[in-house]
Amino acid sequence: KLRHLGIKAILFDLDDTLIYTGEIFTRCMEEFVDVVSESLHIDRPTLKNRLQQLDYEGYRKMGVSPHRWPVVLSTLSQELGDNGVVMDNLDIIMKIYNEEPRLRAGAKPLLNGLRDSGFKLGLVTHANTDWTERKLNQTGLLNSFDIVNIANENGPKSIEHWQRGIELLAVQNHQCLVVGDNLKGDIIPSVTLGTKALWMPSPWSVYREGEVPEGVIQMNELSDFWEAVGKLQ
Repeated sequence: KLRHLGIKAILFDLDDTLIYTGEIFTRCMEEFVDVVSESLHIDRPTLKNRLQQLDYEGYRKMGVSPHRWPVVLSTLSQELGDNGVVMDNLDIIMKIYNEEPRLRAGAKPLLNGLRDSGFKLGLVTHANTDWTERKLNQTGLLNSFDIVNIANENGPKSIEHWQRGIELLAVQNHQCLVVGDNLKGDIIPSVTLGTKALWMPSPWSVYREGEVPEGVIQMNELSDFWEAVGKLQ
């Protein structure tokens, strides 16, 4: 079916597309809330909600840079008047960038099968460069791609990053299939460029904002890849 559609290359997003990243954020943020709410004797749901709001604001201003967290927690600390308790637990949040992520089921066989079948494979990811390299090493995906294009952590992931990925693979836009979880950062830009796209909705609501373009096929798991490909027009 891919050959029938004229597809010669597949570009993947990394976080929450090939690996589980959102669950690491959730786990570390939950641990932080547990420790701080108990230490300060404050309402846990209220603290959790405020942390999520500040994280969202930090993302809007500083992208996905890990450096947003000291800013986020500094604001939270000032609001709580906590005598340093919040900042003392920054290390709990920063564990996000060291924990080994889980591979999504079927990721390696899918990538290996596509490469063995002659398709070019690329990765367009939005993250800290060191963290990206660490995740690829931890999961054994480092050598799975012909090219890796990392979108600058301090700004949004945009159409330019996907265009660059296509150019690095040396194919035409219409010869490329994009697979990602971020509607505004992955799917809408790539479809605008003329690619086919498969959308696996992110666990983070921010990445599900927007209108799904016509022709995009939605799938719930990476294991649904071939069923979704069968629906492409």
